[in-house]
Amino acid sequence: MRSFALVSLLALAASVGATLDPADTNTKGKYPSNPSCSPVKTSNAIQAAECSHNTRTSKQTFAVFTTDHQYDKVNGAPYGTCMAYNCDSGTSMTDSADAWTFFWSDAGESEGEGVGCIKNPDDGVCGCENSDGTFVPGGSDCV
Repeated sequence: MRSFALVSLLALAASVGATLDPADTNTKGKYPSNPSCSPVKTSNAIQAAECSHNTRTSKQTFAVFTTDHQYDKVNGAPYGTCMAYNCDSGTSMTDSADAWTFFWSDAGESEGEGVGCIKNPDDGVCGCENSDGTFVPGGSDCV
């Protein structure tokens, strides 16, 4: 069953178009209360690191990651849902232990992408992911 889950996760990741561009800042445990738009793209069953390292839209300003605890024991956890936005996040934030917001600006509370490397779900090796979803073990210059 575990192999099937990993294959499914990799297939989902491969279907997500993304561009390597790590977030500038992040806020753990909170999400914007009233963003000025709806999410442009939603990606399910991906690593928080994928959400923080890759933009999913050409004008992405922030992304909200919500943990899906069914994947807590898989290499690269946390996994969950990443919602990408192309608008202002607003200034009001809502607390949530399962949320992590990544900003492609200085709007976050902490510097950097916040979660570390994207990991191969099979063996936990760090790497990066190309926009076609191909994982590159040890890579840091994916496009």
